[in-house]
Amino acid sequence: MMTNFRFSDRNCMPARLQYPASHQMMNWFWNDFENGKKDRSVPLANIVETKEDFRIELTVPGFSKSDFKIKLEDQVLHISSDREETGINQEESYIRHEFSCTAFNRSFHLSYLVDSGSIIAKYENGILSVNIPKTEQAKSKPAREIAID
Repeated sequence: MMTNFRFSDRNCMPARLQYPASHQMMNWFWNDFENGKKDRSVPLANIVETKEDFRIELTVPGFSKSDFKIKLEDQVLHISSDREETGINQEESYIRHEFSCTAFNRSFHLSYLVDSGSIIAKYENGILSVNIPKTEQAKSKPAREIAID
């Protein structure tokens, strides 16, 4: 007895062509697994919105307040550090070196509905937090019912 097997072009296609999204996801996973974090010089960020403001939080342990440079230019907030990594013993040979406290640069595009004159920043327990207040126009208003004429 013969088994019915339908041959089609799809059966001959490599997995990366049959399922491109899953193939890309697996490439991302394995590349990240093999290489560690691809760009260690970019700290991870959380962006939080409240009724009153936006808050950008960066994970940057091992720095001090004086290591950061924060500037606003054309509604783009630039957060950077030019700190060089120190303390690596040249006589030792690292099998894997993942500790990194080097220079970085992050930029965030801000809405025109923020009060750029009232931005404040603080650094505490390895987290750099930048608060960006909203203008009165941008703050959410309570819902109201509209009458139909």
